[in-house]
Amino acid sequence: MSVRTINNQPSILILADFSDGSWHATSFAMKFLYKEKSPVLILQTYQNPGWGHLMMRKLSHHLRKITKNELRALKNRLLKHFNIEKQKVNTLSIEGELNTVLNYKPIINGQHNLVLSTHNSFEDSYKRQNGCLEKIIDTAKHPLFILPDTFEGETSKRILFVANPHKKPSELLCNQVSEICSKTKSNLEVLFVLKTQKQNISEDVKSYFHEYFDGIDITLNTIQYKTKCKGINNYLNQTNRDLIVIEND
Repeated sequence: MSVRTINNQPSILILADFSDGSWHATSFAMKFLYKEKSPVLILQTYQNPGWGHLMMRKLSHHLRKITKNELRALKNRLLKHFNIEKQKVNTLSIEGELNTVLNYKPIINGQHNLVLSTHNSFEDSYKRQNGCLEKIIDTAKHPLFILPDTFEGETSKRILFVANPHKKPSELLCNQVSEICSKTKSNLEVLFVLKTQKQNISEDVKSYFHEYFDGIDITLNTIQYKTKCKGINNYLNQTNRDLIVIEND
């Protein structure tokens, strides 16, 4: 497996599943993150249910086939709606847990934007920060763009940027978020998850956000929680955002 970066453009790694959220993630990635010559990889994993060994072997073959068909259909839909050469879009189906796949060296060592949607993947919108999503947030080593719902049109969006309280965000990611805010005429809400009461936000980080996003209405907020994912979940408090951007440590 190889995920390459061309001309210093980060590749787009779309984490697909068997829901219609896969298309929402793909559409968002192509409209707001894709740059000319950016490689695009659509990744989908599948797992056998924990039943008898014989049944698992039989299901594995069918799940692999279903996954490849889903990926082929998603790629064809992408090529139909967006101007990109066919050979620049690759698909990959892997048996196993997604958080394990995200630890593969070709993914860790590359420069990527990870995109996924939880739209229709779970029953209740306010529960989308647990389970598999929690593992992804804890495992991913690259900027993560999460769409809890659709992200259509150019109307103002509710955008949440989850940042490191002690480290300035990367200029590339800030530029991407700034472009999204400008295109959608959106404000920006920055959240710092502090693990202890003694932890504070670096003044350099505060200044950087205000200076970089000059001209964009930006607010800085904090919440104390031991884990980033549960901190986000408690901060949202049964409400949603149109986009959650996470820059992992």
